[in-house]
Amino acid sequence: MRLVYSTEHDIYKNLAAESYFLHEFVGDVLMIWRSKDAVVCGKHQNSCGEANYKFCDQNNIRIARRLSGGGTVFHDMGNVNFTFIKCLTEGMERAVDYKRYLEPVRVVLRSIGIETTYSERDDLLLEGIKISGNAQHIYQKGLKGLHHGTLLYDADLQSLGNAIHSEGKYEGKSVPSNRSDVTNIRNWHDLGPTESFIEKLLVGFESFYGTSFGKLSSDELLRCEQISQEKFSQDSWILGYSPRYTHRRNMNWSSGNFSLEMKVYQDAIEVLQIKNDAGELCFEKNCEDMLGKPLRMAILEKAFEGFSRSELLDLF
Repeated sequence: MRLVYSTEHDIYKNLAAESYFLHEFVGDVLMIWRSKDAVVCGKHQNSCGEANYKFCDQNNIRIARRLSGGGTVFHDMGNVNFTFIKCLTEGMERAVDYKRYLEPVRVVLRSIGIETTYSERDDLLLEGIKISGNAQHIYQKGLKGLHHGTLLYDADLQSLGNAIHSEGKYEGKSVPSNRSDVTNIRNWHDLGPTESFIEKLLVGFESFYGTSFGKLSSDELLRCEQISQEKFSQDSWILGYSPRYTHRRNMNWSSGNFSLEMKVYQDAIEVLQIKNDAGELCFEKNCEDMLGKPLRMAILEKAFEGFSRSELLDLF
């Protein structure tokens, strides 16, 4: 087992590191990492339906899509992430087995005085409240599994609540998140700042696996940067991978109150209609200019020239 502590705090580069270890690295890996503020959606989710795009844009919170399924999570520097990459040498029989990966985490947490239990969905609970959401992805061609989870130690739970609650109504076949009450570990076990908690985690995992943590090499960092630029930071992955959906909402713009109906399929807008309170179509030429095009801020700003960024964010 190779133990890696990532000092990179860019969500896209850390997701790229997961991809690198899963698809290109030979051997088992445990990576401990953090990211600056980000909303991370599951692979099969509608990112617009999961994240509050306007709140995230106005608060410098990045929106990302990961390789695994499951629900949306919020990352900040008070949240610690763990990622296991393991070769499925015994075959696919135990490919999806959350406890296989979470038991070492529970053992290490117990060694620093934190006793956890499992939820019905195999998330980790502290005093009966969720502190860790988990998800998995199986790389069948390479016969490898990815399991990753969060550990809420001192996260901004108010920002979490605002960032992962969209204001529109979205209909489609995407996988919705199951919202749960969450708590911070620090509320129950104050081990000092998040850095101190991480130090204790690292020592605990080193003791459990009998080896020391290292960092990504310079070549690996360059490869992760490349993967990030090619995939994880791209809107074609973050927005474009969403399944077909219909988006409806009421909008309070500077020129009046309006209702929106938009249909998106395969990263292209099929229908875009904005109506006033009387049910009359408005901004028809602007809407027509968006048909067949992807939902991107730069394209919206060109089609709706003169509208504020805040107004256009209502379309996400």
